[in-house]
Amino acid sequence: MKKAVLPFFLCATLASTAIQAQSISDFKTYKAQPSGDLDARHLFQTLIGEGVVLKSFSITKSPSDEAYGFFEDKKSSLGMKKGLIMTTGGIVGLCSGNTSGSMSNVTHAKAEARVPYNNTGTPCPELQKLLNRGEKTFDVCYIELDIVPTADTLSFNYVFGSEEYDEFVGSTYNDVFGFFISGKGITGEKNLAVVPGSNAPVSVNTINNGSQTNGYSARASNSTYYVNNMGGAISIEYDGLTKLMEIRQPVTPYETYHLKMAIADVSDNSYDSGVLIEGQSFVAYEKSYNVLYDKNSSDIDKGYKTLLENLANMYKKNPKGKILITGHTDNEGAEELNEELSCERATKVVDYLKGKGVDPSRIVMNCKGETQPRYNNATEQGKILNRRVEIKIGGAVEEYAAIKKKADSEIKSEVTKLLTNYPNPFNDYTTIETYLKEEVKDAQIIVSDMSGKTMKTIYLLERGKTSTYFDGQNLPNGMYVATLVIDNKVSESIKLVVTH
Repeated sequence: MKKAVLPFFLCATLASTAIQAQSISDFKTYKAQPSGDLDARHLFQTLIGEGVVLKSFSITKSPSDEAYGFFEDKKSSLGMKKGLIMTTGGIVGLCSGNTSGSMSNVTHAKAEARVPYNNTGTPCPELQKLLNRGEKTFDVCYIELDIVPTADTLSFNYVFGSEEYDEFVGSTYNDVFGFFISGKGITGEKNLAVVPGSNAPVSVNTINNGSQTNGYSARASNSTYYVNNMGGAISIEYDGLTKLMEIRQPVTPYETYHLKMAIADVSDNSYDSGVLIEGQSFVAYEKSYNVLYDKNSSDIDKGYKTLLENLANMYKKNPKGKILITGHTDNEGAEELNEELSCERATKVVDYLKGKGVDPSRIVMNCKGETQPRYNNATEQGKILNRRVEIKIGGAVEEYAAIKKKADSEIKSEVTKLLTNYPNPFNDYTTIETYLKEEVKDAQIIVSDMSGKTMKTIYLLERGKTSTYFDGQNLPNGMYVATLVIDNKVSESIKLVVTH
């Protein structure tokens, strides 16, 4: 165990309101509600941007009912304004600014009458693979999504933060998280949350400023991607965070992919960590381009004007998805000025494309300042490559909808079997298929053991013929029951057999 946990300031909870926002600063968190604009369905739909279809989701969280929710940052100090936050503790105490170097979910445990700390851990096979032998996970929270990308590259943005920074760098208290993807073209499960240019998982020990405290000694690691928050410049409790990180993964258009986002404490359940995922950053795109800039300049070089003109002509002939344009800078100069400069760069690219006849309604613009380096700012070459505007041609969800509508129309209306799965028996994953009429308002697949205990609830968002991956890695061998519930009425059940 680490040293005793010090008290910390809890953000005021507006329990009398339905929203339950917690904030004394520009950074706010919102607990997911049973219904309305802040329910779980809306939460995950707000993650989805251009070219991606969300088919289903499920949540497996730690005992805390505040392990995940919405966040909002008016100042966009992390490079994103809103999105999903998931933690190893709770979201209530995060928005006070950094008031303590030792915030811990032990405080949340006492408030919620949770089970006290024990050394048995909470097994999570996917995260365990990222740890050293003998290290255990605690307070696991993971969220699963079934998505369909409509182009050949999937990407999204996130920030990892922790109270383990920097005093526990180099120790076994190396809180871990991962974004695991499985589907066509991917062998098993692949962790996407890695340090750029490597296979090393993003963690306290792989991105930091080093440590010379608490008896631990470690040199700085990948510090170009690190933000020290001990001074409380960012209105969030974590002592340190990563810069805004981008995940990119080649995929096959129109295929279903299963994404699992997981986070856990390591070695004990103290000192929270969390992952913040940018809203609408889940995008699929076909092609991407970079326009590079001289230092402190937003002028478009002649060669890049030719590139943009060719891009405009190509797009006007076949305008499928939208054009996504994002401005960036290196880390020289003040952050506020860099944000302005990135917006100037992005705006000039937008104006140039509009001047070449591209419909303005087909363009989505964003600007990140210095918050999202793709290369090492410690080198001059890295800075040159970070002074950029990125242009992506998004996938066309409309095409997927048309293909699916045609396929669904060929299914006989008198479908007799609503629920099937394959393979069965299965080791880790099985695919559950169902057919839902368009008028269905709410559909869930509830998986329970033979005693009737619910193991997982999967929320289905797609209508017509649809499918979801079911992950049985955490389940003991045996028989389970999957029940389809449509608009609060039990429809059909099938048996699942897990054999590891």
